[in-house]
Amino acid sequence: MKKTIVFISFLSVFLAAAAWAQDGPKPRERMLSKAATGTAADPKGFSHKVGALWTQVTNYGFYGDRNYEQPNFEWPGGSGNLYGWLQSIWIGGIADTIGYMSAGESNHFRPLDSITVKRAAEGSLSAEDTYTRYTDIDPASPSGVHVNLGVEITERTYAWDQSYNDDFIICDYWIKYVPYDRNKNGQIDDAEKKLTGVYVGFRMDADVSGFLGSSTPTTLWDTDDLAGYDSTNKLTYVYDADSPVVAGDDTGNPDPVTGILRSPGYAGARLLYADSAHFVGNYTGKPTMATPSYRNSEPLTSQAQYEWVAKGTITTGISVIRDYRAIFGVGPYTINGGDSIHIVIAWVIGPGLQGIIKNSQIAQSMFDGNYLRAPSSPDVPTLTITPTTSAGTPSLSLRWRKNAESSRDPLTGAQDFAGYGVYRTSRQDAGGNSIWDTLAIYVKNNAVDQAKDSLWYGRPFLKNWPPATVVQGTDTLYEWIDEGTPNGLIYTYAVTAFDAGDPTLGIGRLENQIGRGRLSTKVFMPNAPATNSVSNIRVVPNPFMGSSIYNNPNPVDTNPWVGRLRFINLPPDAKISIFTLAGDLVQTINSGDVVYQSRDVKISGDFTGVAEWDLTTKNNQEAVSGLYIYVVESSAGTHTGKFVIMR
Repeated sequence: MKKTIVFISFLSVFLAAAAWAQDGPKPRERMLSKAATGTAADPKGFSHKVGALWTQVTNYGFYGDRNYEQPNFEWPGGSGNLYGWLQSIWIGGIADTIGYMSAGESNHFRPLDSITVKRAAEGSLSAEDTYTRYTDIDPASPSGVHVNLGVEITERTYAWDQSYNDDFIICDYWIKYVPYDRNKNGQIDDAEKKLTGVYVGFRMDADVSGFLGSSTPTTLWDTDDLAGYDSTNKLTYVYDADSPVVAGDDTGNPDPVTGILRSPGYAGARLLYADSAHFVGNYTGKPTMATPSYRNSEPLTSQAQYEWVAKGTITTGISVIRDYRAIFGVGPYTINGGDSIHIVIAWVIGPGLQGIIKNSQIAQSMFDGNYLRAPSSPDVPTLTITPTTSAGTPSLSLRWRKNAESSRDPLTGAQDFAGYGVYRTSRQDAGGNSIWDTLAIYVKNNAVDQAKDSLWYGRPFLKNWPPATVVQGTDTLYEWIDEGTPNGLIYTYAVTAFDAGDPTLGIGRLENQIGRGRLSTKVFMPNAPATNSVSNIRVVPNPFMGSSIYNNPNPVDTNPWVGRLRFINLPPDAKISIFTLAGDLVQTINSGDVVYQSRDVKISGDFTGVAEWDLTTKNNQEAVSGLYIYVVESSAGTHTGKFVIMR
């Protein structure tokens, strides 16, 4: 939820000024710390999920997840809308007069370290930092012909969580040459004491875009894209274009009913910094090549990839739609043994061309400011949700701690907390993004300028300060009661803290981000508690009908209708066997089984007294319409009942 507009001009000027004001070495110099010891590590991945751009980074030069088990340039995070497939770093050099490229997607890198994660509470430079090392010497299972060049890469990644800087992830590389006996003659020859013809490239096979778990056809996902390069912003990108097999203009994949663009993003990478000291020739500060390839016309061998980058072709625009791979590179460099070169890029996504340009410029400003701590919202309130009863109806109690009120802005050091927001979502737009309803806004002592936030004032959700309090143990917590929340439905809530902004710096109100996977957000399903009896077991809904609200009140491509039959008021050790009228076993489930599972968020609640069936048989077939018998077995006794499925 983007609530604050931050002007790039201010950010650039402020960060640059602050950088000049510092004493001592710049962070980009400090970050070249002593290499960690160790010669090998297991392949690992870590998924950045603090911002709007979610993706996995690894310790072997690859970004995303080709199997889509982890986020692969998912934007906005939690939407299931994927913009990436194969993204990697390329490092090339000359060995025995021939140019070779070590490529991440070809398994040419071997981990030297695991992935270390550091967050704000631990002194990170961003909201979430990572550190790792890898090498191209003797990878475990390289594809194609691979030649060890002798490079060792120290990689750090940085991800932010504020509304103005959460659409990119910065990757910072120190690439070291370790003299290597390529000739295997037992010594380091003169030609092996340095690595020449070094090019560093980045490849983004961006498929714009597909929805996780959907059957999006390739004609709409990866084969109707266009690619471009913006020399001024050192930015290469891929975006969705008009597919010739779809009637009308489907640029951005508009929803056929609402017209809302489901793939509005431009995905790409910007070169933020490239070493000039080791550059051979006159370096301009920009990529020396930027030309996309496409399926069935791309460099697949190590030598061909080297030639692709080394030829130095710049292509600024493409007019024929294809399945493109955005590629850019910089070089040549000569690296003496033990020396390193420094390269920094940003993987970035934005709405439309101007959106990705703006976001890439903010990334540039963050780097130019030496990753100084940027202005941010207060700490996220610690939230818990429990079932309760209000006015005789099932309700949910949202309770949160006051930790946000004592937090300090990392830039100004001020305690600038201004209030709380309470939000709930049960709806989605055509792209699968949650539509949030504002339940309550609490402003402390009129801390927010009423003129700037006039949208709040006079609205029914604006509540008097302070929120209601409740004593829990030795703590006094704030509480909001959401009345009328029937059991079995899924509710997503967020409690945020916001500050008053800083008019002197031109910064508006900053608020914790909300959405699936955010620290401020929790997903909850209230249920009837487990019992020690089998006398009140029920099946809901009965009869089952596909349009039941329990299945999904707002189906979209990213969250379609699902079969969901609930057995409630169960003992905690219940086993439910489902049979046809002929006595054939259809499926077996147990107390605590729930249909809704998520890769990105945990659904909270007490599930010990409930079991859900997804209407899939033990043979992985869809259960047909008809009358079914179920038998419940537990330490509290047995129970037999029946239910009806109506498709």
